[in-house]
Amino acid sequence: MRSPRPVILAAALLTATAAGCASQNDVQMLNKNEFTLRGMIASDHQEIAALQQQVRRLNDQLAEMNHQDEAANDNAGGSAPSLNDRIARLESEVSSLQAGMAAAPGVPPPGAATPGAPGAPAVPGAPAAAPPEEASTISPPPSAPAAIPEPAPTWPNELDSEIDAAKDSSEPGAAIYSKGLAAMKDGKYPLAIAHFTTLQHRYPKSALSEPAEYFAANALYETGKYDQAILQFNDLVMRYPKGRFSAAALLREAQAFLKLNDRIDARLTLQKLASDHGGTPQANEALAMIKGLGND
Repeated sequence: MRSPRPVILAAALLTATAAGCASQNDVQMLNKNEFTLRGMIASDHQEIAALQQQVRRLNDQLAEMNHQDEAANDNAGGSAPSLNDRIARLESEVSSLQAGMAAAPGVPPPGAATPGAPGAPAVPGAPAAAPPEEASTISPPPSAPAAIPEPAPTWPNELDSEIDAAKDSSEPGAAIYSKGLAAMKDGKYPLAIAHFTTLQHRYPKSALSEPAEYFAANALYETGKYDQAILQFNDLVMRYPKGRFSAAALLREAQAFLKLNDRIDARLTLQKLASDHGGTPQANEALAMIKGLGND
């Protein structure tokens, strides 16, 4: 069982923030623990998917070997010890994998019936299932949830002004920054990421490091690398919580979570945006997106 410490730290963050007494270092530390927890959950999901795939593969092998065993018995008129041993080992592996999947919280073992479904064991204290109604009296399915607004990215509108400002900039890495912006404008996102990353590594204290990380995160988003984009947007907000790209980064981060179908983290990010940057266009868009998410 994983340690509940990240959950406790995340709860502590909410409490400290509400009380207005958390220091900047505490907030940063707890934010890091929050993302560590998210990584652990994502890792669990991957492990469960891998276990499910192994169970399916082993079940297929087991069925095929049972078929071979029957054929061998028919042809030889006797048993096939080695084949039976292999089948027994496979059955043991399948049982072990299914037991591991059953132990994962919220994941039913393969073939398990959903509580309350036909043929499933009764849930203690749950009301008895009503008998099926006639087809003519079945109520129509609920209407589909409201569509979640998809705000257009703002970074394309910022490119020209950033390119013009970079030409006259005396900041370290200005030439590299200009190359990254030009690549973004041409849609060469991997090249843009390379330039922005180079700037950040060579000149971490340059004033251009902040916009470089913002545009690099957007380039990652445009190439479909949503996990990496989320990490970049989050790092940007942590380092520059009141920076000029903070609100846009939070909005884009929430959109990346939605691309990964992570509606819980998307909602949390949108709520943070609305709370920390109230009155901005991004905060208004966040409120509209929260409304679209409904009670998810």
